[in-house]
Amino acid sequence: MVLKNVFQVMTSRADKLVLCATSHSLLAGLWHAGKLQGSQAFNNDDAGHEGFAEFLKQYISIPVYLMADAVEEDYRLESVPHTTGAAKKELVNRKLNQFYRGLDYRTAHFVNRETTKRKDDKYLFVALNNADFLQTWVNLIQAAKVQLVGIYLLPMLSQVLVRQLKLMAPHILLCEKLSSGLRQTYFHNGRLRMSRLVPNVPTAANQLGYFYLVETEKTRLYLISQRFITRETPLNLVLASLDGSTQHISQGISQEQGIECSDINLSQITKSLNLPTKLIEQMPELLHMHLLASGHVVDNLAPEALTKEYDFSKLKQKIKLAALLLGVLGLFAAGGMLMQGLSYQSALKEATQDTVLQQRRYDEAAKNFPVTTIGAEDLKAAVELDKTISTYPKSPRRMMQVVSTALEQVPEVQLDRLHWVLTNDMNSKDDDKLISLPASSTPTNPAFTADATKLYELAYVTAEISGFTGDYRSALNSVHKFVEKLNLDQNIAAVEVLQEPVNVSSFVNLQGSTTDEQTAQTQPALFKLKVILKAPEVAVNAGVAEAKQP
Repeated sequence: MVLKNVFQVMTSRADKLVLCATSHSLLAGLWHAGKLQGSQAFNNDDAGHEGFAEFLKQYISIPVYLMADAVEEDYRLESVPHTTGAAKKELVNRKLNQFYRGLDYRTAHFVNRETTKRKDDKYLFVALNNADFLQTWVNLIQAAKVQLVGIYLLPMLSQVLVRQLKLMAPHILLCEKLSSGLRQTYFHNGRLRMSRLVPNVPTAANQLGYFYLVETEKTRLYLISQRFITRETPLNLVLASLDGSTQHISQGISQEQGIECSDINLSQITKSLNLPTKLIEQMPELLHMHLLASGHVVDNLAPEALTKEYDFSKLKQKIKLAALLLGVLGLFAAGGMLMQGLSYQSALKEATQDTVLQQRRYDEAAKNFPVTTIGAEDLKAAVELDKTISTYPKSPRRMMQVVSTALEQVPEVQLDRLHWVLTNDMNSKDDDKLISLPASSTPTNPAFTADATKLYELAYVTAEISGFTGDYRSALNSVHKFVEKLNLDQNIAAVEVLQEPVNVSSFVNLQGSTTDEQTAQTQPALFKLKVILKAPEVAVNAGVAEAKQP
């Protein structure tokens, strides 16, 4: 046993504090970086409680793991329907309340999932039936406000030990001689099923063989009564010791009783874990405590109220870690921005120097420029104006394509004349007038409003109805149809009928004769349209071009 001053030396470097409580004492072990640094025992009396309270004051900030080695333990193997998430938690809590209502220290250990029928989940429900020996130590831990991680059963750590020893038999009864007595733990396929503690172990070596045999038979009968095994089940008895003292007991049981029994020497595993053999011989629980300190955390029996200090500490650590991470990221970001700013400053300096150099070169070249009375701004405006004018159409090609498309759909209309103008004046007049037919103005798109800053392609279209026989109604229908076809083109801004083949005004007489065949044949059905195309997104002064059909 290491004295108390060893703990004081190692306080600043301690990682975990592991406790093991029995009915008569409590063993405390300090682990740093996964290695045992020292241990100290406290008796379960007033002096021990007072010493333990003073002891805890040194380790307020160290996570504490409490392991219980109790006599009154209860194990129940049950299958529950397979669920997940909140439903699973609720179902397990319901089972715990059903089995252990009123008990504080309880848990559900998941065993496996069945492969047949409904594929239910199999759980081992575990609880401490009597925790009076443990409650005093728990009260002291709560009073000291240390970070209690959880409360664990020693047999659950024995399951970890069996895995590390690679014991593969399907039915194993592990016998461990501890400070509290003989611990017999039954494993089925490496999984914990049941454990019992026999507190009174004879000290005489000649009585141990019979003691082991009697207690093994009691355990076997209990396993049969609980239907864990049958009478024909071959039970593999494993006796664990550090000094090989159980080897002759194992041989005697195998030879005399016909039970398959083997002896396991734990000295090899203690050496691999860097644990002092002599110390483990005095306090065998240190081996299980070391497994717990090494990260083999098993199911926790403690309610959430007991672990709130540790949970709060974990939350604070996460916040600190997040703040540190954000600080580091902020430093990297600030460094990156600083480097980028320096790079921009250097580029600006180079650009300024290059601008000065280019200005000097321009001034040198400008000395040889011819003298002109036009300023640079006027020249620039003229160049921009020329570029703008060059974007406008220079021929009536687009207008002719639009009119041609409509003519193809109304074959009775025959084009006589097309006067094309590029202008921003929608009130411009055509110098050619039809004779003999009075003018009429019927705009087909009165909603169109011209923009004076834009140039529009405008055309005066003069056409006639071919094969006209004097049927003015049919001629009017043809004109209206021709106008509709023009309006369907997406390039059209507006179409206006300037003159129809007959004057439909109510203030004049109807021109043309429907009885005189000779008059109908000699007088053509002429009409005139004003067609405006949509302007491109540019603005310039007007330009004019004209194209006539021969």
